[in-house]
Amino acid sequence: MQLLIPWDEASLPLMLTVVKSRMRQVSLRFLAPYGITPQQYQVLRVLSERPGLCHGGLAGALGLDKPSATRLLQSVERKGWVELFPHPANKRKLRLELSPEGLRMVDRLEAFRKTMREGLEEGLEEGERKAIRAILHKLHNNLDRMEAVAGTAPEDDVRNPLCGS
Repeated sequence: MQLLIPWDEASLPLMLTVVKSRMRQVSLRFLAPYGITPQQYQVLRVLSERPGLCHGGLAGALGLDKPSATRLLQSVERKGWVELFPHPANKRKLRLELSPEGLRMVDRLEAFRKTMREGLEEGLEEGERKAIRAILHKLHNNLDRMEAVAGTAPEDDVRNPLCGS
């Protein structure tokens, strides 16, 4: 997608949408040979870094609502990359863990992770990377504030990345 107006005249929501869309397009090209989507890859990355999350924790970590997280989780479970286990403290919750095949897939995709990160950050100084992270964090907080004002604040367990008791 190419903007029809100069970048310095575009709205922030449009610019963020364009960058996100472009990142998805590039990711799809790199991931196609592995039979995995960018969102499925994100599930594997999150669970490799934080095994034992529950459904709500995964949704929160990915910035998704629960129905979207459910569909995504089902897709990686069907591929045999994720296993579900009973939560020791709450019988209504399940812990999510990568299967041995899921762990192998994460290992196979380490080069993709490195390529995306280095490629996206190419030419940025450390201070610029920190500034971008700080700005994105502020934008995220602004969206949370706007959502709360609208009366549609996210559910507590979606915002809490841990399963809790």
